[in-house]
Amino acid sequence: MKKSEIESYVKTSFNMTMQDFMRQMVEVKGLVDKEIAEILNVSIRFVWNIRNEYGLKKARASLRRFEKRYGSNAIGKFKIIIENPSLSLADVGRHFGFTRENARQIYRKIYGRPYAETYKKKILTRREKADSLKFSSGRLIHLKKIKDKLTNIGLDPKIQNKARSHFLLTKNGLRVGVINTSNLVQVGDKIYFQVNRVSKQKQDCDFFIIACLNNGNKHYYVIPNKVMPKKGTMIPASSNNANIKYSQFRDAWHLLVSN
Repeated sequence: MKKSEIESYVKTSFNMTMQDFMRQMVEVKGLVDKEIAEILNVSIRFVWNIRNEYGLKKARASLRRFEKRYGSNAIGKFKIIIENPSLSLADVGRHFGFTRENARQIYRKIYGRPYAETYKKKILTRREKADSLKFSSGRLIHLKKIKDKLTNIGLDPKIQNKARSHFLLTKNGLRVGVINTSNLVQVGDKIYFQVNRVSKQKQDCDFFIIACLNNGNKHYYVIPNKVMPKKGTMIPASSNNANIKYSQFRDAWHLLVSN
C-alpha cells in the first residue's frame, strides 16, 4: 500500500492528517511501532519511517504499562497536572498514588528531559504572578506606573524594597524614592499637596518622585535629594499657584537621564 493511500485511510477513518494521527498514537496514547502497524495494517518498518519523518521519538513500553495500570488517558492526566504552574511532582504522585520520585522518572520518560528545567520555569511564573498580585494595592500600582515611565525613557528600573519601603533602582545606578500624596491642605487662599516626612529607608535615595494625585489627575515632580526636605514639604496643587522652588522639577524626567 502506498503512503498516499494510507494517508487517505487515516483521514477517512480517524479524521486526522497522518502527522496528527502519529502524534496522537505516539505522544498521547504511547503506542509502540508494532501496535501502530497493526492499526494501519502496515509493516513496522513503514511506521518507523513515518515516525522519524515527523521527528517523533519511539514510545516507551513502560509508558504503555503506565496507561494500562492507571487508565487509558493516564499520560494525558499526568501532563495536565504537571504542566500546571501551581502543581508539582508531589501533586502528580498524590493523584496516582505513587511517590514523588516515581513521578520524576515518569516525567522524564514522557518528555525526554529532566524535570529540573520545567521546575525553574514554574518558580519564575509563580514569582511573576506574586509580583502582579503585589501591584493590586493602590500604592504599588502608582509605583508600577512610574516604573513604566522610567522604562520608556531608557532607564529600565528595578523595583526594590527595604523594610516596608519600596524604591526604584535605575540602570544608571540611581536610587529613586517614590512618594504618593493626595492630601490637600489650604494655606490662606492657596491649596497645597501635603508631603509627609521622608522615611529613614528612603532618605539615602538620589532622587524623589512625588506623585500628586487629585480627582484622577496626576502631576509628577522629580526632586533631587539635596532639595527634598526630610521633614516633609508642601507642593502647590495648581500651576497657577507656582512655587519657584518646585515648579522647575515638575515632569523633570531629564534630570534622571542626565545623571
